[in-house]
Amino acid sequence: MRYKTLEDVIQEGRDFHAKLAQQYGEYEQLASDERIELLLDQLRRREDSMSHSLENFREDISPGALHTWFQFAPEGREQEFLKRVRNLDINKLDNIAELAMDIEMYLADQYRDLLQGADTPSARDAMERLLELEELEEHTLSRNLFNLRDY
Repeated sequence: MRYKTLEDVIQEGRDFHAKLAQQYGEYEQLASDERIELLLDQLRRREDSMSHSLENFREDISPGALHTWFQFAPEGREQEFLKRVRNLDINKLDNIAELAMDIEMYLADQYRDLLQGADTPSARDAMERLLELEELEEHTLSRNLFNLRDY
């Protein structure tokens, strides 16, 4: 566990989504299967969108909430997930889909944990909004993966 501010959480999320978008984009160029290329394009665009959404989100949060400290912030597993993405077999759609869902569930769980540790109403409100955003992304990805199987 470590200390970090809400602003740190948002910035780490932006950086993580940007790195994922870059990796998915590189894989998209290498994909030979149409469904895999479609999935990687969709993932790249989603991660780009989330990175920009988090920047807009940060701009909408009050300075007081942004500088709220979380005493028991969980250690991030972003590097572990980035390593898994780098070692991904891009010829297996199910592996890509599973990892993408693992990442979404991890982020939602992390935001849920941080919400429990939010001490101020403004930080709690911000974490609730961040969690809602991530849960929506998780739901959208799940639906898109289901639809892709029928493609």
